[in-house]
Order: sequence, then structure tokens, then C-alpha cells
Amino acid sequence: MSTVAQTETTHAVILAAGFGSRLAPEEGHKILAKIGGRSLLDYHLDNFARLGVEHLTVVTGYKNEALTEALESRSLPQGMQLRAAYNADFESSNGISVLAGVDAAVEALGADSALPFWLTMSDHIFDPALMERIERDFLPVEPGTIEGMLGVDHKLDTIFDMPDANKIAVSNGEFQDIGKELEVFNLIDVGLFWCGGGFVEALRAEKAERGDCNTSDAVRRLCAADAFCFWDVGPHLWQDVDTPEARAHAERLVVGWSSGE
Repeated sequence: MSTVAQTETTHAVILAAGFGSRLAPEEGHKILAKIGGRSLLDYHLDNFARLGVEHLTVVTGYKNEALTEALESRSLPQGMQLRAAYNADFESSNGISVLAGVDAAVEALGADSALPFWLTMSDHIFDPALMERIERDFLPVEPGTIEGMLGVDHKLDTIFDMPDANKIAVSNGEFQDIGKELEVFNLIDVGLFWCGGGFVEALRAEKAERGDCNTSDAVRRLCAADAFCFWDVGPHLWQDVDTPEARAHAERLVVGWSSGE
């Protein structure tokens, strides 16, 4: 799988609405948890600034007021604005949080519809070299052709918590399915998306049908319409920091990143 392209994207959404009960960080929220002396939020700010993001929306839910206050007190990279968007239905699937973030951004910016945006989870941390690769290698796409992209990892032996990983099955270059419960799979969802307007519409369609939606629903719908791509993160590492054990593993990873290993 080759690296695919992205249209100019100056917006990003981070999902930070959940309870974070498995990690239970002393900082109060997963996005504020420190790895290598820096919060996950700080890593996200640096990464998205590198990608040219000017408008960042963090979707809150659990302990909304405390998290919003913490977000508003943060210093930001030059030229970046941050807003908190509250998802009152934060116990639903993560697609509801995506829609809450998109709707808040559209309203704040006075846009007619969803603009292209990056999407990630608050508890994911990525090798900065991955962002350098994205910044260097991604070029504009033809509008209306690709409505979503997802970073995937083929290095199954590097996955720290495989039972909790969101798995993807691809056969002969064709998407088969996505989900944590897959028994046969060859890729892992790294939790970094590029989303066009069609990604949002896929979530809305799923929600209209069953009252809930998640990002995997959008992947399935767009793959069926030949409007979705996967791109391999290659040698770069990442970590989903949602347990104390995963946090300790992430601490070890960032030492290598900072030293260039």
C-alpha cells in the first residue's frame, strides 16, 4: 500500500470525551496524561502544527468543565486556535463525538458544511517522524474521489495490546472488514484519519439507521463506495495509551523517538 494524498487540510478533531477508566490517570483525563514529561495534548499540538492545522477541536464529555478549563489555559503553537466541543452523549460510540466536533467547528467557522480535517484519539501517541513523512509525502487529491483515509500498521509483532487493537482484514488489495473482534486480519488501525465531507455523511447515514455510529462504520461505507484509502505507517511506531501498562510502554517508546532511534 502506497502513501495516498491529502487535500489542503487546516482543521483537526481530537476525541477526548470518554471516561478513561482503564488508564485512570492522576492528571484527570487521558489527554492530559504525561508521557516522557509532556502531556498527550502537547504531542498532538506539535503534530498538528507540523501538518499545518490552524483550527483544532477537542471533543469533551466526561468531566467536561474541568477538561475545558485545562484546554483553554494551554499555550498553543503560533497560528493555531483550539476550541472545546461538548458531546452530551459521550457514552455512545465515537462517531457521535466526531459529529459533535465537526458540527461545532462548522458553526464556529461559519462554514456551510464539513471541511477536510484530521481526526485522532486523545490517547494515541505517534512517532514525530511519522508526521514528518506525512508533511513531506502527501499531496492534494481530486475533490470528491477519496472521502477518507486511515493510517494502518502491518507490523503486527509491534502491537502492544492486540486484543484491544482495531483490526483490519484486506485480501488481494480489497477491504474485507474492520473491528476489534476479527480473528483473521493483517493490518491494525493506528487511529489517525484524514476525513472529507463524505466521511461525515457516512457517519450521519449510519446514525440515521441505527441511532449510533463509529468510525469503523464510516470506513465500511466508504470502502463499499470505493471512496476510502489505507496508508501504511511503515517503520514508524505509535501507541494507544489506555492502560497503565500501555502508558509504561509509551514511556519507553518516546525515549527512542527523542534520541532518534
